[in-house]
Amino acid sequence: MQQAVQDWINRQVGQLQHFAFEALIAASPEALSYGSLFPEASEKDDQWYWALQSEQVAWLSMKDRLTRIEAACRGLGETALYWLHRASGRTLYVLTPETARHLCEYIHWQGSCNQADWLEEMTAMGMTDEDLGESISPDWFDGHFPAWVINPKPVLDEAVLTGLAEAGGEIALLATTLLDIERLEADGGQLPGLEGLDVECVYFGAYLKWDAEDPVERVFDDFIEYANCACDGYTDLYGAQTVPLDPEGFYVWQRKAELGLQLVSALDRLVGLIAEPV
Repeated sequence: MQQAVQDWINRQVGQLQHFAFEALIAASPEALSYGSLFPEASEKDDQWYWALQSEQVAWLSMKDRLTRIEAACRGLGETALYWLHRASGRTLYVLTPETARHLCEYIHWQGSCNQADWLEEMTAMGMTDEDLGESISPDWFDGHFPAWVINPKPVLDEAVLTGLAEAGGEIALLATTLLDIERLEADGGQLPGLEGLDVECVYFGAYLKWDAEDPVERVFDDFIEYANCACDGYTDLYGAQTVPLDPEGFYVWQRKAELGLQLVSALDRLVGLIAEPV
């Protein structure tokens, strides 16, 4: 069964370059070694269980390629980052400067999201000026990036992207890839997450820095340390869920999963267009 599932996955995703994961499937959650995620599971249940386990991938840098893309077509790089963040949240979540900023809000900033609130919170905790100078502050973090990198918007809509795709040239492939991602998401493409399982994945599907000088990798290292101190709330799984075996339920699961896997393939192409090895 495991090999059949892997063959099915390979038909959907092709050869991935920037994402990596291992798919696990079994008749019981215990057989996956993650039985605690499904405490009410019973061997009598007419269902399987599947999970996506994280695997190591290389860090990538986006600055050079996204800067060229933005110079060639204003808003296209920002739109690419928007769809990368949004669609990866339905599949294999990507670490980007935007994601790293969200991590900072709860591992460094005590829930604050701006400099004034952070300073007030840290001062109340008794931190000195020297302590503050050595900390990752909101303003210090944000200063490493253009504003659109840490808060991207869908600047170019479907009509504009369609025009770019039809016009040909260097940016046509990127526009086409973004249209594929929009379509697959709209059609319901999604992979299992960890919603309702009381755990959070400590790893990401891909790791994208802005450049060699930014603090994204430092924030990730801090997150790993934070997770190690609270290991019961973290896992190396990207997601896990039950697989219904009745014909109607299985068809719905299979269709959504196939679209989700195709979405990962499209995201893999997107990453290859906007980033390069560090």
